[in-house]
This record gives sequence, structure tokens and C-alpha cells, in this order.
Amino acid sequence: MKLKIALSLVFLFVAAPMAYASHYDLLDIDIVSSDVVDKLVAAKVENTEDLFSLLVTKAGREEFSKKYGMPMPEVEKLGRKLELMQIVGVGPKAAALLQLSGVTSLKALNEAKAEELLEVLQRVNREHSITGVQPDLTVVRDWIEKSKKIANHME
Repeated sequence: MKLKIALSLVFLFVAAPMAYASHYDLLDIDIVSSDVVDKLVAAKVENTEDLFSLLVTKAGREEFSKKYGMPMPEVEKLGRKLELMQIVGVGPKAAALLQLSGVTSLKALNEAKAEELLEVLQRVNREHSITGVQPDLTVVRDWIEKSKKIANHME
């Protein structure tokens, strides 16, 4: 019985958060236009992880741009947003906030100074009302540390 509880706790705190990183259903979030979502779902691209796998390479982004009629700058921005969303705790709104704050890639987040980034995030969030809750220093430090462990970067 104790072993079963211990294994459940391990899953809850270790495996479960990893399972949800970058797995937002495309039908549940507003990340691309609805006509593109419909085409993606028809092509069996159903979540943000699947979509990021299409955009991780430059060739993939170029193909996506042609196939779905999105301009390359928009495809690049989308790919970078999805790259940030690989971090557990960074969803579409947090990724948008990071991007508006000048953090446009995992590399940029890796190199950020938590205290400086927090000031920018809070100012940008006040100005644009991206998220309902202001990030705090603990969250920002966590994002930076987690970003250093993500191996899948865009080319």
C-alpha cells in the first residue's frame, strides 16, 4: 500500500507535469486561425507538440508557410512561441507575454537575468493585460531553470 502511494506521488510530481508540457489541443487554444487549425487537425496535427515538430527545422517552417499560407515571419514567431511552450508552466499566454517582453526563444530565456526579466514581464503584462496573474520571481526563476533542460530547440 505504501509503495502504491509512493509511486502515485512520483507520477503526480514528476511524470504528470512532463506529460502536459506543450500538449495543448489546437482546438482548445487560439494560436493559429481556425481555418489553419481545421487543416492541421485533418492532417492529424492535433496538439502543440505535433505542430512544433513541424516547425522545429527551417525547411519545416518553409514547407508549413507554403502549405498553410502563413507568411514566414508569422511562422517563425509561432515556432518560437511553441518552443517556449515546451517548458512546463508556460502556456500560450505566458509564451505570448515572454515574446512581448523580448524573450523570443529558449536561448534568450536561458540567458535572462530573473530579476530584470521579472520587471519587464510585469510592466508588459500591466500594459497589455496578457495574463490575469502577474508572474513572480519564483516563477521566472523556474522558467529559466527549466529552459536550460529543454533539448529541442528550433534551428
